[in-house]
Amino acid sequence: MDHLGYLESFLAVLDRGSLSGAARAQGISQPAISQQMSALEAVYGTPLLQRSTTGATATRAGSIVARHAAEMLKTHRQMQGEIAALADTPRGELRVTLSQFMATNPVGEKLQALHGAYPDLKLMIKVEDRLVDVVKEGYDLALRTGDLGTTDGIIRKIARMDTVLVATPAYLDQAGRPKHHSEMGQHAYIQYAEHKSHGYLTVTKNGTEAEAELVAKVVVDTPVHLTNALMSGLGFGRMPLMFVSDLLAQGKLELVLPDYEVEQKPIYLIYPHRHALTQSSRVVIQAIYEGLRHFEGVHLITHQDLSQAA
Repeated sequence: MDHLGYLESFLAVLDRGSLSGAARAQGISQPAISQQMSALEAVYGTPLLQRSTTGATATRAGSIVARHAAEMLKTHRQMQGEIAALADTPRGELRVTLSQFMATNPVGEKLQALHGAYPDLKLMIKVEDRLVDVVKEGYDLALRTGDLGTTDGIIRKIARMDTVLVATPAYLDQAGRPKHHSEMGQHAYIQYAEHKSHGYLTVTKNGTEAEAELVAKVVVDTPVHLTNALMSGLGFGRMPLMFVSDLLAQGKLELVLPDYEVEQKPIYLIYPHRHALTQSSRVVIQAIYEGLRHFEGVHLITHQDLSQAA
């Protein structure tokens, strides 16, 4: 019995609120998750989960197990990290999570190239936009932009990227080209689900900040859908300059409020603890930096503890 693995699955059930959700997160079948939970309950001699039509929650005993399991897994990962740090060459398993924006560009390509360069390194890349707790969910590294939510991990801002408001010339021909930020509420905003706009966006002109109203008419959940919605003329959107510079140069997209600067978007690297910076993780971080260097409007930030990667 893989006791630690079963405890990790148990925490996944509580985090996702259901056995099916945990099965998807763990990459195994729901019957397998169910068998693991039954095995744990047999070991501890008491029910750990309260199952209902709305999902699964911890019993009183389950809450105790969950608290200690989180600490056990954290200690185990820390031990693995310290041992891995002794290795001179990248090896072993490294779990990395990326947002879709980061995965569908040279950053993702650089990470994929590591498979061939380091055959002893097993790189497991999960592409998802939801907020991830690297400590609780057992990730070694997370690369995220914007809102990070709650995490117990160590957070490093490694870059800032310029963002712009864009739309197709056809949309602006029909809806009009706004000259002032106060006009933005009259236009259809294409909302990317990951971005928390709260109905406004900070823009700056001649050193003076202002709030531009955002009226979301379309909400999409992938970068591809966002680009497609923009190119279909459904409205305007906020995009990292690095992703639309070619479309702007080709005249397929046009800047909205070109006299204004839009607030930059931060890029964060998150890892569970200081011992997580192994030789393997540093190779991955170096690949991330190399991928980001390819882009216009990305301003890299170096840190002393990441100096080998930067």
